[in-house]
Amino acid sequence: MKALVFNGPRDVRYENYPDPELATDNSVIVKVERCSICGSDLHMYHGDNVGTANYSEGVDPFCVGHEFAGEIVEVGKSVHRHKVGQKVLASGGAPCGRCKHCLSGHTQLCEHWTAFGLSTRLNGGQAEFVNVPMADLTLQPIPEGVSDEHSILLTDAMCTAYFGLTRTNMQPGDTVAVVGLGPIGLIGVELAFALGAANVFAIDPVANRRAHAAGLGATALEPSQALPIIMDRTRGAGVPRVFEASGAKSAVELAIKIAGRGSTASFIGLPQPDVQLPMLKVLYKDITIRAGVASVIDQWPHLIPLLQHGRLKAEGLFSHHMSLSEGTEAYRIFDAREDDVVKIMMTL
Repeated sequence: MKALVFNGPRDVRYENYPDPELATDNSVIVKVERCSICGSDLHMYHGDNVGTANYSEGVDPFCVGHEFAGEIVEVGKSVHRHKVGQKVLASGGAPCGRCKHCLSGHTQLCEHWTAFGLSTRLNGGQAEFVNVPMADLTLQPIPEGVSDEHSILLTDAMCTAYFGLTRTNMQPGDTVAVVGLGPIGLIGVELAFALGAANVFAIDPVANRRAHAAGLGATALEPSQALPIIMDRTRGAGVPRVFEASGAKSAVELAIKIAGRGSTASFIGLPQPDVQLPMLKVLYKDITIRAGVASVIDQWPHLIPLLQHGRLKAEGLFSHHMSLSEGTEAYRIFDAREDDVVKIMMTL
């Protein structure tokens, strides 16, 4: 098959790769129809550390990507929810379904969780075909009212936004700040309004992303303007609900600066090891810190009805549409933030 294969830092190639086989009886094979690059994929692309993996060192070539949707073409004998010909979208990784965390509904904490597209342990979905283990948990049939674009956003970005935003414990009428306006942050802005926020401050250095947030009704701010304007608008109180969706050191620091006393700040951006919380400010302002990786599977029941009923539209996020064969260029554009890129859809 053809796939996008990681061969080293900034070396993702469209090339031949062995076809996947059913790994276990609870697996399926999906013929991928569309996929996308996540901002977290760039850490791998740059050769950074991701978890215990160091991508600057030599690694065996593997298929990249954890955001994909397509059609089931082969089903293991222990799979019960899915059948050949079914259109599905995938979670960004596969839980075991048996550990105490999976059984308590916190699949993101699975002791044996494996992400798609970070190693040969579980090849990713930026490929013609992909093996999906624990398919009854990992896959979601694409329901009516969910578009092709939404099906990709439901694999990660939309679920991460919902997870991170709701962990601020925001209530109708609250003021919310979203720091970092990539796809997750922009969805977070729209979700905040959908869930009843009275005001949303949306902060990012990139002009077109601020414009998108402003179009959703947010007060869009450059990072250098954010602190004085927010303190003026809130009469010095700061923001009670802060959602940080970047992971950059400057974004993390700004999130704490604009957070009010007794506030809650939720962090879902993937940081590098040198990023630290300014704990003295956290302590004196009595900020409740929430941080974590989203349980994608557990957000689907909340998000799909919002999409079907039109309360969440998540439009205009795919700024570029390309073919998988153009994947090397897609990674270059996404990494360089060229041409006002927000998110890239690749089709097969």
